[in-house]
Amino acid sequence: MAATMALPTHALRAVLGGSGSSIMHLPEIVDAVLKLVGKPAKDCVLCYLGTATYDLPANRDKQVDGFRLRGVAVEALDVARAPPAPLTVEALLACADIVLVSGGNTLFAVDRWRRFGLDEALRKAAARGCVLTGGSAGAICWFDAGHSDSADPESYADAMLAGASAAESTYGAASANAKPWNYIRCGGLGVLPGLCCPHHDRTQSNGKLRADDVDTMMLRHAGETGVCIDHFAALVVDGADYSILSLEGKPGTALAGSDAPDFTGAGAPWIWTKHVVGGAVVATRLAPRGRLADALSPATAIVEDPHVQAARAANPSDLDRP
Repeated sequence: MAATMALPTHALRAVLGGSGSSIMHLPEIVDAVLKLVGKPAKDCVLCYLGTATYDLPANRDKQVDGFRLRGVAVEALDVARAPPAPLTVEALLACADIVLVSGGNTLFAVDRWRRFGLDEALRKAAARGCVLTGGSAGAICWFDAGHSDSADPESYADAMLAGASAAESTYGAASANAKPWNYIRCGGLGVLPGLCCPHHDRTQSNGKLRADDVDTMMLRHAGETGVCIDHFAALVVDGADYSILSLEGKPGTALAGSDAPDFTGAGAPWIWTKHVVGGAVVATRLAPRGRLADALSPATAIVEDPHVQAARAANPSDLDRP
């Protein structure tokens, strides 16, 4: 079907990372978010949405502790296992200076938000200039769609609520002990145009390098722009402008003097856009900063992924859990 999303308004402010718990607590990320807020940390309210990790406290603490240490007030909006209390969503999102979305299972989170009307509430918060932040699922959710690991059984509610945790990703090359699950194109909130691929330089438990797999996905979804964020990079959006936050001393795909991503770990964390041109995927290294309209473009067509329904059925979002 044809896409209708346009580029966002000048009010949009965001810090969207290639990973969640690995980076969201780091001073560089906290600094970037607070700079966009533009007021003292002690006067800021952060709304934490941990839906994608089923509102588990340990996951929340990993991602908000860096903000708490600065004096930011953190309020959790828990909707993963029970409906929100009446008026809670509207009241919290109306006063929040920051909305931080956890990493985790994007499909479950977005479906759950739609169930309770949070999708529209979050778009309104974005439109008024609330700073949007998060990594992995917390980045994907703000785009039209994402290259998602939501079909990984280790990310399902039953597994995570039982105390399981997903395996750590590895840099670059494929794993020898691959598990039988595939990435899916998961729809997001459409605040930003594009198909977001977090952990671009990483391989997860299915043994597939995300950079390679997203290329294959884009051939099936050729009407969209790929926005590929390395594990230790973040896209910073300030109205009509963007910049790249590359965490110093961390591995990434950008080598000095090279226009192609490198997966040896010798480069800096970076962001690449990808387009299908003449039946092939072309990767473009983003400039360190520039105009958002030059980096992202609305989709010319959106094709839904038929594999989403199976993942949705395996990890239903319409159940309330203790």
